Amino acid sequence: MTEPIVLPEFSSFGDQTISGLDSPEEATAASQSVLQEARNSGRPRINDPGESHLTLHRGICREGAWYRDAEVRELTGADEEAFAAAGTSAPKVFETLLLRGTVRVGGEPMSPKVAAELLIGDREELVVAIRRATFGENLEFERLPCPQCGELVDLTVPLGALPSVSLEDPEQIEFEVPLRHGATAAVRLPTGEDQAAVLAIKSNAARRDSEILGRCVLSVTQPDGAVVRRPPAQTLKMADRQAVLRFLGDTQPGPRLNQFSFTHESCGEEVELPIDLAVLFRGL
Repeated sequence: MTEPIVLPEFSSFGDQTISGLDSPEEATAASQSVLQEARNSGRPRINDPGESHLTLHRGICREGAWYRDAEVRELTGADEEAFAAAGTSAPKVFETLLLRGTVRVGGEPMSPKVAAELLIGDREELVVAIRRATFGENLEFERLPCPQCGELVDLTVPLGALPSVSLEDPEQIEFEVPLRHGATAAVRLPTGEDQAAVLAIKSNAARRDSEILGRCVLSVTQPDGAVVRRPPAQTLKMADRQAVLRFLGDTQPGPRLNQFSFTHESCGEEVELPIDLAVLFRGL
């Protein structure tokens, strides 16, 4: 008899690497644990492979022009071996997926340089597209225990039903964030390069926050009009730090994998079902 699938209890792979707001240490540890369990849970049900082309939220800029079209491919056994070599580190597995499964962005072949330039949300869109190209549109859950009533549920989740956030203006680079006492911060959204720098800092959420703030806060305009360029993150007030971090997390485009939920018809309750890397690629 098929064993029940336990609801995953971890945040999405993108959210865990932006800041310490969602306790990255715990999220990373949980993801590693689930990845290991997933290797023993069998392969996903394989549907017809989906489309291999997609439009990114921002893409890459070359000679003043933005290129948002991208192409991914179906994964092979050689890729599976590469994922196994990456170990149980969720960020390392994610990066391996991104580099091996993405064919190009615009007219440029995928490379570590291109991956580092992309917004975190674009990187996540690519990984979801790689999953679609490899296993099809649907995520299948069998005998999923409802935490409200305990009934076992069979559930099909189309990838297109996952919550997602878009940019109003894909080419907008700077954003204004209101701070306390009438000040404002000019910020940019984090990229893969920023993500890697944050992940390199171990076991200190506040330092991770400072790293992302130091990279993404371009200037602060005081109420009297004075502008401080690239202020040290440690000099920002705690409330202002949190305001900027919330803005970066809320405005970053892309899938909100940890925000998916469904209504269980039998009991009428809303059930949270966070989707993560281990769920998308169950069996790797």
